[in-house]
Amino acid sequence: MDGGVKHWETVELFVLSDALSEEAEVAAAWCTRRFEKRDVEICRFPSLRKTEDIDQIAALAAERGAVILSCFLRADLRLTLEEECSRRGVEQWDGYAPLRSGLERILGLPASEDRGLLHPMDTEYFRRVRAVEYSLGADDGGNPSLLGEADVVVLGISRTGKSPLCVYLAHRGILAANIPLVPGLDPPPQLFRIPSWRIFGLVRTSSVLGEIRTRRMAMMGLNPGETEYGQIGTIEREIAYASGIMERLGITVFDVTSRSIEETAYEILSLYRARREIHSLYGGAE
Repeated sequence: MDGGVKHWETVELFVLSDALSEEAEVAAAWCTRRFEKRDVEICRFPSLRKTEDIDQIAALAAERGAVILSCFLRADLRLTLEEECSRRGVEQWDGYAPLRSGLERILGLPASEDRGLLHPMDTEYFRRVRAVEYSLGADDGGNPSLLGEADVVVLGISRTGKSPLCVYLAHRGILAANIPLVPGLDPPPQLFRIPSWRIFGLVRTSSVLGEIRTRRMAMMGLNPGETEYGQIGTIEREIAYASGIMERLGITVFDVTSRSIEETAYEILSLYRARREIHSLYGGAE
């Protein structure tokens, strides 16, 4: 397009940080999904320490027509990146800049550059570690004796996304267990002793589940046509069975067909915290 903005078929997004780049990477992934993620390739450059590294990355970005998203704590790295990108004509954004500068102005204090503040070894940190360990141990109904300790229990048939959801919740300090619902196999009796407000169900449409299961079998080198696992009739019977269990328990159910893990986790967290507060106010009444 002469005289206008050049539109690239594929754009490389360099994510730079002097920590682990987790915050910048989450922001980058969230945004790029809104522009058809296949057209944006994210390249990570975490734990940067030297200004020389910044020079080399800026040169590489200029050579490859990449853009840069940075989340630096150190002011010298931010300044070096800004100067190098300006000199080389590379577009770059500071992911922390708006909030950091706004809070500095309001509070009248400079932001600390202490990397230890990102992941302090406090009570919350150890709770997250404990939650991850718990969710791995209570994954896929593997240890029913652990269910009594759960903050949240997630139910669903195969390939509804129970395990990744529980791991996501665990990283937010929630002890999350999950149980697969399989026709002909009764759920563990411990499930029916858990208050219903702590239990959540996941469902997907049969057509989407069929596609997911077929891809899964293909990845494992199996022939989808040789098993009932991916057949719509089988899936619909599983859905009917699971729906009966969920209705019997009287739990909140999420249709995750077109939901992201983040969206479902946010709603579960909000409901869990609100319900926990209500039950604590009323002396733990069910």
